[in-house]
Amino acid sequence: MKISPLNLISTPMPVLSSLDLQLRVGLSSEDPMVGRHPTEPYEVYLSVYAPEGILLERSHLGQVPPSRRRFFDISEITGRLVSSVDHLAVAHRIPSRLIAQGANLEDEIEFEKEPDYSFFRSVVEYSYLEGGDGGVIFETTPNLNSAAPGARSSNTITFTCQTVLSDVLNTQIVIIHYSVNPAYSKIATYNYALHSQSGELVASGRVEIAPFSVKRLDLAQVIPQEVVSQNKDAKDGISAFNFVGYSEDAAFPVLVVNTAPSLGAVSVEHTHPPQTYLMPWNSSYQREAKTSAQRAWQSILSLGSSKS
Repeated sequence: MKISPLNLISTPMPVLSSLDLQLRVGLSSEDPMVGRHPTEPYEVYLSVYAPEGILLERSHLGQVPPSRRRFFDISEITGRLVSSVDHLAVAHRIPSRLIAQGANLEDEIEFEKEPDYSFFRSVVEYSYLEGGDGGVIFETTPNLNSAAPGARSSNTITFTCQTVLSDVLNTQIVIIHYSVNPAYSKIATYNYALHSQSGELVASGRVEIAPFSVKRLDLAQVIPQEVVSQNKDAKDGISAFNFVGYSEDAAFPVLVVNTAPSLGAVSVEHTHPPQTYLMPWNSSYQREAKTSAQRAWQSILSLGSSKS
């Protein structure tokens, strides 16, 4: 089997320049599944994409020694290439032994069997200058959106109740469109809706996302201000909503970024596919549950649009 070393362990990261957030990534050389891979050094590379999804630069960040962890400042590098606009950056971990001097990292290497680097997680961390740090740990599916043209597409369904707004607090839903296939060219559609705590549909929409780019939904702009005021809690001044999104076109990692710029505070979460909680023991049931949920929400949102 052939695979590019860039795709063994890759971490797509939104660079949220429009929010003035600094970005760091924390990487480890240790195998979380003890005994699967011996500890060894990893070379770290960074791919930086323009807002429209064009690769601008790929650079070597450094090495993570055996049995060690390192943080890398991403904003300092990307800020020289793109400023004030959100875009995508991808961190790649490659075992040092696989890198031949002068080799093209996109060239595929022959493996006896498909290498298993699942569960190699990364810490993606955001902060304001002079503010606190907020981070989240996640892994990326090794074959993310790798299907060839004409093949069956990956898809997405998202649920979260971590969407809150107040005079100082706002929620950003950040959608990542990345593929391990450098020839990937699909523009994908993401449908979304927000409901109040009482179940009322308060906002819905759809966005198109170019490959190798990110899309940020600013909920303070998506939800009408009068709706936010009507749903404000009298005690804490916070308006809370439930978010659902889906796409039949691509698999999107989705981050929920809660920001309070006046406090210099930020927190980050990510969503898990809900079917992995409901039926983790049976992959066919997982796919069936996911497809049924997507169809149900498509019907719900279509009905809501026809009433408005």
